[in-house]
Amino acid sequence: MPSLLDKTGFFYSNDRQAELLGRARLDELEVEFRAQIEAVLSGGLRPTHLDWHCLYDGGRDDVFDLTVGLAREYGLALRVFDATRSEQLQRQGLPAADHGVVDSTRLATVNKTARFVRMLRELPAGLSEWAVHPGLGTAEARAIDGWWAKRAADLRFLVSREAWETVAAEGIVLLDYRALQAIWDRERRHGTTGV
Repeated sequence: MPSLLDKTGFFYSNDRQAELLGRARLDELEVEFRAQIEAVLSGGLRPTHLDWHCLYDGGRDDVFDLTVGLAREYGLALRVFDATRSEQLQRQGLPAADHGVVDSTRLATVNKTARFVRMLRELPAGLSEWAVHPGLGTAEARAIDGWWAKRAADLRFLVSREAWETVAAEGIVLLDYRALQAIWDRERRHGTTGV
């Protein structure tokens, strides 16, 4: 897929997303996306959602529409990162986050548990997504991951009694993408939407 590759023949790096999105052809994106979905399925895995992860549609409506179409076709939820895209999905009766994604890598490591607890107490009503990145602070992790301290702080929070007590006290219902995927899959099978 030539429009997706840089001069060296590799996919563009994260710091060159704008350049990729400026030249990516929709037909080539579709071939690549389908190949990745099919590779996961042929490996016996059962994904719950499509996720650009480190790459966003860059405001290209055609790319967003392509991913919505693929999500519907495969019965997978679609992870979106901004209010405009969430609202577009919700108008179609499909679940999407009501609030921006909280990315734990953007939060300071110092006093992270206290900050997370405060954020849980202030969590607005609706569907929220928290992307946490737990990991161990082992010597191996320190050698390969510059985020090891953030990951270790996330893990400490996730397994802390304070976190679970706060979730229970606030009446927060924890979900993963399986719950959202079930709605997308029902829409695929029956042509119905709604949460």
